[in-house]
Amino acid sequence: MKKVNVKRKLPENLDPGDKKLFEPALNATFSILPILELENVAILQDTVFDPKKFKFYSEHTHTKGLGFLPIGKRILHCSIRKWRTVDHAMWVKDEWSANYFHWLTDCLPRIWEGMRKSEAKKVLLLDSFKQLPFVTQSLKLIGLEPEFYSSNENIWVKKLVLTSRTATFPNFNVPLTQLTRDKLRKNSEKAPHRKIYISRRFAPKRKSHNAKDVELLVKKYGFEVIYAEKMSLKKQIELMSETETLVCLHGAALTNMLFLPDNASVVELRNVGDSINQCYFNLASALNLKYYYTLNKGDSKNTISTNFTIDLESLEEVLQNFQS
Repeated sequence: MKKVNVKRKLPENLDPGDKKLFEPALNATFSILPILELENVAILQDTVFDPKKFKFYSEHTHTKGLGFLPIGKRILHCSIRKWRTVDHAMWVKDEWSANYFHWLTDCLPRIWEGMRKSEAKKVLLLDSFKQLPFVTQSLKLIGLEPEFYSSNENIWVKKLVLTSRTATFPNFNVPLTQLTRDKLRKNSEKAPHRKIYISRRFAPKRKSHNAKDVELLVKKYGFEVIYAEKMSLKKQIELMSETETLVCLHGAALTNMLFLPDNASVVELRNVGDSINQCYFNLASALNLKYYYTLNKGDSKNTISTNFTIDLESLEEVLQNFQS
C-alpha cells in the first residue's frame, strides 16, 4: 500500500476561537491500495471474485471491505443467476458512489488511475446508475462508456481493471483531485466575475429555516441564487467557470468548487461545533481555493441530516469582505 501525507492551512477568515474545529483536519495520513489488472473474474452483485485464487476483492469494492457473512450471502444469491460476458472493463465504485459528491471526488480519480493503467473504455455500473444524470453526463464528457448490468445477473469479465479509492474519506488525493478539475472545468472567455449562492430550498434535507432571508441578503451583495438540482452537470460546470465566489450550505452542491477558476473563493455555511465534517474544507485545500466559513445553529449536532438557522450577521460580515 502507498502512504499519502496531506497538510492544510487554516480558513481565510478564521476566528481564533474556532481554531479547535479545524485543527484535526490540518494534517492527515492515509494509505491507498494498488490498482489491479485481473483476468477471468466474476462480478457478483457489488463485488469482484477471482475463482482461480478463490479471493474476493471487497477491499477494492467497499469502503471497509466485506465480512464472511455478507460474502456468503452474495455467493448464495448469485449462484442461481444468469451470466453475461464482458471482454474488457473498469471497476471504479463502492457503496457510496451513487452520490454527486462521491462520484465526482472518489470515482473520477479512480477513473483517471484506471485510464493511466489501461485502455479499457467501459465502466461497470449497476442499472440503478442509469437514473443518475451526473454519472452518465460525466462519463460522456470524458469519453467513456458505461456497461450497465442488472442485480439479477452475474458478469464474467475477461480483463478487469480494478481500481481502489485514491484517498480515505474525508481526505483527497491532491494530484488526482486537481486532475478532475483540469479535465472537466471550462476556460471561460470572460474573467471570473459571478458571485453564486447555491440554495438548498429544493433539497430533501439540510435546509435553512430562514432561506428567504438568506437569499435576500446575498442578493443585496450581488449574488445570483441558483438551484443545482435544476441544472445539468455541463451547465453547472459552465456556471462555475465564470464564478469568483461560491457560497453554499454544507452539502453536495459545494462539490461544484471542483470547477471554479484558480484563486476563487468558497464560503461554507457550517454547523456550530462540528469538527468532524471537514470534507469541503479539505476539498477547497486540495484545489488551492480560498476557504471561508460561518457557523450556524443546526437543529441537531448531526450535520448530515439536520436543518439550520443561518447566522445572517456572520454571513453579512463575510459578504462585506468580498464587497471591499
